[in-house]
Amino acid sequence: MMSAKRKRDDTMISKEEKEKIKAEIVSKVNSVLEKNNESYRMDKVNILNRKETVKFMGSYRVYDRRKYNSVSREINDFLKKYGDVNITSKKIKDSGMKFTTVSFNFEL
Repeated sequence: MMSAKRKRDDTMISKEEKEKIKAEIVSKVNSVLEKNNESYRMDKVNILNRKETVKFMGSYRVYDRRKYNSVSREINDFLKKYGDVNITSKKIKDSGMKFTTVSFNFEL
């Protein structure tokens, strides 16, 4: 497994490494959501190739607000293995549905 904290002078992350990280994140997020009987499943993580880094971005939803803290804590702890992660959440009430959406991004 690659080191989460890459040196700036390292070569860009390979396409294979990017795909592996994306798949790992989707799998972990979905397993935590499933374990907590959440109906939402994450289908992908987006990437933005920058000059010296690669930015990974994704989001997921938690419908049961009583489970939000435990679900987000487990997912956030996993994401932090990649280094500094920017995580934001927002409570949504849309057409009678209530959920919390969580967005995250980090650069390697």
